[in-house]
Amino acid sequence: MIDSLDSPNLILHLLDAAGHPLAADEALDRTAALRHELRESGVVLSVAPTARAPVRCASEALPAHGGLVELSAVALAVLPPMLPALLAVLRAWLQRNPGVRMALQVMGDDTGKAHDPTVLDPADEATLIASLQRHLDECWGDEASPAA
Repeated sequence: MIDSLDSPNLILHLLDAAGHPLAADEALDRTAALRHELRESGVVLSVAPTARAPVRCASEALPAHGGLVELSAVALAVLPPMLPALLAVLRAWLQRNPGVRMALQVMGDDTGKAHDPTVLDPADEATLIASLQRHLDECWGDEASPAA
């Protein structure tokens, strides 16, 4: 079972309505609120802030930000079967936080793509679940994987 974020398997990036990283003060407030809600939801095994370079959404190109570090990135450990419940929590949170967008990135995905959780269809969700499972298999080995 995952009990740390030594090898997080999802990164959430909070963005403004134009797809840019949030301003520092807003990033801290929104990230803290999201982390609290995710902890309370029970759908993630662990959640922590992280500093990651901005990403590009698969659904649309976001502006390049050079070497900027995004203050509003959150690292999550979540099992693949929990992804649909996590997406429901994220969608509800985004509805209550107008003007904020989110990009979800699977760790270990060599493409570097990120996805907007509000527009994922069932096929995209299945792809993300499979990607999460591959990442966990690589980290834990097949014997320790939840699917084993």
